[in-house]
Amino acid sequence: MSTPSAARLIDAPIAYLAGPEVFLPNAMEIGAEKIAICRAHGIDALFPFEDTQRDGATAADRGHALFLDCVEMMERCNLGIVNMTPFRGVSMDVGTAVELGYMHARGHPVFGYTNVTLDYEARVSDESMAVEAFQFVDNLMCEGPIWRSGGSVVRTHVDPGDLYTDLRGFTRCVEQAATLLGVAPPR
Repeated sequence: MSTPSAARLIDAPIAYLAGPEVFLPNAMEIGAEKIAICRAHGIDALFPFEDTQRDGATAADRGHALFLDCVEMMERCNLGIVNMTPFRGVSMDVGTAVELGYMHARGHPVFGYTNVTLDYEARVSDESMAVEAFQFVDNLMCEGPIWRSGGSVVRTHVDPGDLYTDLRGFTRCVEQAATLLGVAPPR
């Protein structure tokens, strides 16, 4: 089966940047760097980080408000770029997976990268149940939207201490997205 091409060219691309970097102590710096890389390739970008300290709000209220903020931000974007690097386990961050699916379900192209090169099945050790063995980086429902968008998950081997800060794979992913969507870098 051949890879489909990207759904459509985008005149004014705005990428939603999803990934576990939002949990890093230097999340804003990483987000700013990712936005700059996107802009250098002709793609505007939004990084979903917000200070959740809202006066008088309960933890649940802050969480619900942040969810609504992220959904509103995704609604303003017309493509997604997701960090599929395993986070707190053998698979990508579950919130990032939801965002990937949300963008795909809205009909927007989604592009992904990971800073781990091993296939999903090589990272899973469960002999009591079947494991997806498709030579994918993650579950087929996570990799499928990237394939459907015409791309392939960019895999980059990085030092373990740099899993969420090394942006070489991210940069190659942005380049792939710009090429497939026919986006020219600014002059």
